[in-house]
Amino acid sequence: MEQRAEQAPPPAGPLSPVPATTTSGSPGRTVECASGEAEVFSCKVAGGKRIAICGTGTGRGEAEYRFGDGEPELVLSGGRWASVPYSGGGEAQVAFASGDTRYVVFSRIVRTNFAAGEPNDPAINDGVIVLEGEEVIGIQLCDDPDVAAIDYDLAEAHFPRADDLFSWETDLAEHRTR
Repeated sequence: MEQRAEQAPPPAGPLSPVPATTTSGSPGRTVECASGEAEVFSCKVAGGKRIAICGTGTGRGEAEYRFGDGEPELVLSGGRWASVPYSGGGEAQVAFASGDTRYVVFSRIVRTNFAAGEPNDPAINDGVIVLEGEEVIGIQLCDDPDVAAIDYDLAEAHFPRADDLFSWETDLAEHRTR
């Protein structure tokens, strides 16, 4: 894996997501946000499974990460969010933790062309990166023309904010094919 010398990963501790409550799917429940829930993020990944972050109430901490095909295979509650601006773009992340495993959902736009007079040609990527400690153990990119990227206002309403991103490894998305 390529090492990034210019940016060290953020430290653990206060930037780590709040430990989550983990549940498995329940009968009749779907991955998609239900009527009355706020859709913070949603997309389909390769293989047809879905990722969704749904605001389940009106306060901070009242939201869930859901993953699966129809009925959720994994549901995590809690979480934190962060965002940073980039030249010609930016990135938002919402992170959930289950033990040492972190699920960092991301929406990023990165400028790829800096030639004067040429178009920006942004790289737009959404998905989830899964980390065990600081090691990347998986990445799922959205494969969905109707992706609902992280909604900054809804993330702010449903999650406590962190000062920095949870992982700088989301740049791996630029090197993957959808």
